[in-house]
Amino acid sequence: MLERDEYGYVLKIVSNFPYHPWWKLTSQLVEGFRDKKKTGLVSSVGVYSPKFGLGSFENPKMIGRGEVDAGIINPPVTAKMAMEGKGPYRERVGELRAIARFPEPDYIFWLVAEELGIHSFEELAKRKPPLILVSGRSGPTGPDTLTWTVEQVLKQYGFSYQHIESWGGKVLFPGPSVVGVPLVRSGEANAIFQEGQHHPMWEQLAEARPLRCLPLSRAVVDYMIETYGFSGSVIPKGRLKGIEEDLLTLDYGGWLLACREDLPEELAYLLAKVCTDQRDAVAAPYKDQPKHLQSFEIPITPQHLCTKCVIPLHKGAEKYYREIGCR
Repeated sequence: MLERDEYGYVLKIVSNFPYHPWWKLTSQLVEGFRDKKKTGLVSSVGVYSPKFGLGSFENPKMIGRGEVDAGIINPPVTAKMAMEGKGPYRERVGELRAIARFPEPDYIFWLVAEELGIHSFEELAKRKPPLILVSGRSGPTGPDTLTWTVEQVLKQYGFSYQHIESWGGKVLFPGPSVVGVPLVRSGEANAIFQEGQHHPMWEQLAEARPLRCLPLSRAVVDYMIETYGFSGSVIPKGRLKGIEEDLLTLDYGGWLLACREDLPEELAYLLAKVCTDQRDAVAAPYKDQPKHLQSFEIPITPQHLCTKCVIPLHKGAEKYYREIGCR
């Protein structure tokens, strides 16, 4: 639970491993605590890695158990499912609240090698090809959110990871897309269902190997929206070589900084202020990149931070945003 020493709060934030973009984000937030005239409530800040490397899945549980005081969650709907004990969560983690949602635009690609001759999920289910599929990550407590999400989509078309293996195929769980994409490029796999679209590796993959992107049906997207709270998105025409029309997919965007409901109001207020003050520094490494490769909607505005959080804002954070004219 939240600690204090003689100088102030000892704040713990769970992020991801040091090579991960979330670490860059949280490290930049820590920089915001240097000015003790503005942030004197906090004596020190620690950034933690997630259990088993499953940040998107384990971080809400670590926050709920009080092992840390706040953390990054993606996509924000994960926090909602964790609170409700739905989806990949077998039990409720407790009441979580939002501090800020950093506007990271993202969605899931559903890419299969062109030589498979597959044009839709319906055709995939009917033909049962020997698919070597790259998904996300799985650990001792279960799959990460992406891995779980992909399988829920597959089940709506009548098959699962297990079915793919029964067809003579295989499902690989190597981790994030930066690890999975090279497996497809090298020919070790012939399909990848993953997120993390704002990275040049996707263009490099599409140039190196002919691929087809499968669209999701409106019925499947609506099911994920109504059942779990996801949002739909569109992969725009021309986003990758071979994508010749807009394609429906699931949104996977937004890096949410969340906490427990019982976090002191003054600390939630301060965290929201630090997020707002540091927003330009957070965006700076990406601002000169092409727009489709930027990890954030730039410029990041205070309105970005306090909207589309999926779960309610903490009262302290909400107070701060109202004071600066948002909400």
